[in-house]
Amino acid sequence: MKKMKNLALSLLLAMPVVSSASGMGLYVPIGIANSSSVSGDYYTATVDKDYEPAIGFGLAFDSNIGKDKLVNYRLGLEYMNVNVDTVNGWNSNQEYSRFNIVNTLGFGVLRTKVVRLWVGPRLNIAWNASTDSTYGSDYSEIAFELGIAPAVGVNVNLGRVVSLGFDVDYRFAALYGAWSTTWDDDTYSGTATGPTARAYVLFRFGETYDKPAPKAADNGVVDQSL
Repeated sequence: MKKMKNLALSLLLAMPVVSSASGMGLYVPIGIANSSSVSGDYYTATVDKDYEPAIGFGLAFDSNIGKDKLVNYRLGLEYMNVNVDTVNGWNSNQEYSRFNIVNTLGFGVLRTKVVRLWVGPRLNIAWNASTDSTYGSDYSEIAFELGIAPAVGVNVNLGRVVSLGFDVDYRFAALYGAWSTTWDDDTYSGTATGPTARAYVLFRFGETYDKPAPKAADNGVVDQSL
């Protein structure tokens, strides 16, 4: 229920983007070889975590999937369950529920009726909630993440309505969080890095690929009546 409330709140905040979108669709985010390094404000020892590969699900809105225009803005709302592989080299049972708002500004470097290849910056705003059976049922952790990433992607238009998409990025993020147990608590900060890929099925709303009409040449016509 809490996950659905978070998704509903994000959709409400994103309504201006949603209402102006030229298309939308579903996608699968894939986390690959991600890691983080944080240190506590009280317990200053560094904690390095490596994460297992993970997949999730997401909902995307895009201002330009297949039009012959330079810029597109893509908003993604996604959820992923992530397991921690190791903590400071030791195996871990920890897992995170991750909710991510993905903002992408794409610049079409190749634009045809079938294919749009784009590159651009990406901004991630994420919340991570964690449990770990190692510490018992009273352990809890929550973190806020703000990250930037270079991204490259492609859209392939299969017809008038459906497009397939794929993109990949490598994020550099700042992490701020807190953990608590029945006997102790602390806040922490640090960084997270790693690549993420996304595979999309997109639906276009009346989009058409229209190349700008060439401007009429000015031949300097002379009035022959003079």
